[in-house]
Amino acid sequence: MKANLVEVNVNRRGVFYLIRALLLAFFAVSLPVHADVGDAAKLKTILLDGKPVSLEQLKGKVVMVNFWATWCPTCRAEMPQWQKFYDAYKDKGFVLIALSIDEDEKELRSVAKERGFTFPIAWRYDDKTDDNFGDIIATPTLYVVDKAGKVAWTKRGRMTYAQLQEVIEPLLNN
Repeated sequence: MKANLVEVNVNRRGVFYLIRALLLAFFAVSLPVHADVGDAAKLKTILLDGKPVSLEQLKGKVVMVNFWATWCPTCRAEMPQWQKFYDAYKDKGFVLIALSIDEDEKELRSVAKERGFTFPIAWRYDDKTDDNFGDIIATPTLYVVDKAGKVAWTKRGRMTYAQLQEVIEPLLNN
């Protein structure tokens, strides 16, 4: 009787591991692919001002694609420094595209206008945006794309002006 209990216990454990392995394999295959360092980046979108933009047309420039939200406290705190950085580097071959993950486009437009942002802003959740950056699970999430259109650097979370300079300046000078 004791041998049968051990056998049943081992079989349950085996079934559990098999199910777990199948689930992991399923989710690994079904998770969206996202751009990683060294990969070609893809982005086509319509900016809030109605102009279309794509990374393809920005080849030769260093582009920071910043995923943010109006409700994100870190984003709200960092946006003024992103504006300063954009103003300082836009004539040196740098482009900032702020892609909002807000659900409410009206709120996004209101905040952008109220805060006076002049860098390009797009709303990710319309049917006009196509990118390969995958799911954004936290804001801010930054991707820096080099002059050849490849992801050169990525970061999730707080970023200072000085840290951004350390990443962007060498890419501009290449």
